[in-house]
Amino acid sequence: MQASGGPIFHATVNAGQLWRSPACWGWCGIVLGIEAWVANAGGVGALQGVFENLGLSRDGFLSGKIWQMISYGFLHGAWWHAGLNALWVLVIGSRIEWMTGWLTMMRVTLAGVVGGGLCHLLLGSGLLVGLSGGCMALLLLLVTLSPQSRMWPLPVSGKSLGLGIMVMELSLALIDPALGLPGWSVAGRMLDDHGMGSCFQVGHACHVGGGLVGWLYGRWLLRSRVTLAHLRRDRARREVS
Repeated sequence: MQASGGPIFHATVNAGQLWRSPACWGWCGIVLGIEAWVANAGGVGALQGVFENLGLSRDGFLSGKIWQMISYGFLHGAWWHAGLNALWVLVIGSRIEWMTGWLTMMRVTLAGVVGGGLCHLLLGSGLLVGLSGGCMALLLLLVTLSPQSRMWPLPVSGKSLGLGIMVMELSLALIDPALGLPGWSVAGRMLDDHGMGSCFQVGHACHVGGGLVGWLYGRWLLRSRVTLAHLRRDRARREVS
């Protein structure tokens, strides 16, 4: 077995990144702590007023509850929902924190929550909760910064994975029967008729908005930097002219 590039080597590196990612562990602690409080208080049913006040809805936001654009990301509908997003932050977010620093990881996650919320207001329906917008922002940032990396366990490149996920999420958001787009909603009703209507209970529009934020942030990080050589060439052109 070769020491570089082997699965054991990569597992060791990833574990090291994971344990050196305090911002990711902080996010997980907050998300799981809030979910523990919700469960201890009797669950979503017992805290319906809290979820309606802090979860994101079009009516609530337009009535002046602008805090919903952030607060919805800290609530989850069930333990599996909170646990999945917490695991996502640990696995994907730790890579981002290692590559770009904890501050970028925090900024991207929060920006993904806002971007996901805005897209939900435009294309989604119902009450939205969960950190999925921030999670998608982390994933798209990762595949933008490492487009040729293989995204185990799928045998595809990061670029292909990111593009595939965004196309799928946008398609599912547009065919949602609740959105009522002419032509698109026909496909959504067909899925609903075949017992697949539960897929529209997922915030696909939120995923699109969060993913778009991650991609844009990645493109900004990869932008061309102004170097001393560039400045000298520009000065030479001006002097000649």
